Amino acid sequence: MMTEIATPSALSSPQRRCQTLLMLSLPGQEITHQYISNVNHVDDDTARLDIADINDELQRYHRLTIATQDDGCYRIEGTPLDQRLCLLHWLRRALRLCPAFISHHYTPALKTQLKQAGIARTLYDDTNLQALINRCARGLHRQFECRDLHFLRLFLQYCLLQHHHGLTPSFSAVQQNWTEARIEHQVAEEIVRHWQRRIHQLPHEDEHRFLTLLFMMLRTPDPVHDGHLHDRRLQLAISRLIERFQGMAGREFSDEQGLRDQLYIHLSQALNRSIFSIGIDNSLPEEIHHLYPRLMRTTRIALHDFEEDFGIRFTDEESGLVAVIFGAWLMQESELHEKQVLLLTGDNPYLESELERQLRELTLLPINIKNQTIGDFQTEGAPKGVALVVTPYAVTLPLFSPPLIHARDLLSEHQRQQICKMLEA
Repeated sequence: MMTEIATPSALSSPQRRCQTLLMLSLPGQEITHQYISNVNHVDDDTARLDIADINDELQRYHRLTIATQDDGCYRIEGTPLDQRLCLLHWLRRALRLCPAFISHHYTPALKTQLKQAGIARTLYDDTNLQALINRCARGLHRQFECRDLHFLRLFLQYCLLQHHHGLTPSFSAVQQNWTEARIEHQVAEEIVRHWQRRIHQLPHEDEHRFLTLLFMMLRTPDPVHDGHLHDRRLQLAISRLIERFQGMAGREFSDEQGLRDQLYIHLSQALNRSIFSIGIDNSLPEEIHHLYPRLMRTTRIALHDFEEDFGIRFTDEESGLVAVIFGAWLMQESELHEKQVLLLTGDNPYLESELERQLRELTLLPINIKNQTIGDFQTEGAPKGVALVVTPYAVTLPLFSPPLIHARDLLSEHQRQQICKMLEA
């Protein structure tokens, strides 16, 4: 059992959640809400609320749940692969947010569990692990930062403990092929050989694959220097993706290389997330669908062949982030600022909503649509910066006004052309 913190400290909600998740991640720990409240120095209600928040996040992003046992203790339930990927994310976060907890509680508890399991000390000794990680870094031509080195030492100890308890991750055929085709697979063999020399039960092949994935998740893609076969395949696929988007948008990017580099960095990581079902913040797509429906739809269609190439299907969250990248480059290419459109409102909200939808469908470029009542418009005029006024109602113009388009129902083709010209000029 981990010892309690001796001196109280004021912890933020993210710090408390990190510490709670780490308490729950180790086997052999009896973690109740009372224990969590004591360690985090909060009342029972706050501890329960933190657990509920963590459970929501685990379900949303990691396909895990926190279950309450008959004795009142909590336990994280889910596949060993999902549990390891979850800890990978939270342990890296905890090293930033609560390093003292890592040093004084998580690390000693982890090493105690390794010792009690009878695992040879040479396997989890910090000096030996550091030397092993350094050999892997040389094989990958990388230099790990201090925080990543600290993370790797801890995480390899955790993997060793999980393997000892028979909690080996399982990989689908697609996931197996994905890891085995990477350069990290060759480097992970260093760790496998190290373990094989000291463990009677040989590491499962899936342990080799997971160690490969571990180094993949720590990799920062470099569009200039990455030259592995997998990297070149991705770069070619991105070139085809840009070409399809340009054809559908009717626009070309003058700095295509800059766009290609940004997409390479993003999609390298997005592919890993998609293949291993790692979730991301899901608040973005709904907003993008509403504000930029044509941009989102164009991106989704352009991504289809890319997804076919890699045998995946991006979630709306992932495709939404790609849409944001394309939208930002469209704005940059045109040196445009977001155009402001004023929608005059009256007594028919449905008609106003339909007109707003039509406006957003007209262009791939972002537009800022503001509402103003007809009465305020006629007495105060349009706010500063408005490029265009649109309304479904007959209205008398004030003395000075931006161009106004009156659409009783659907926008006519001529009106659509006029609006596009003003918004994209």
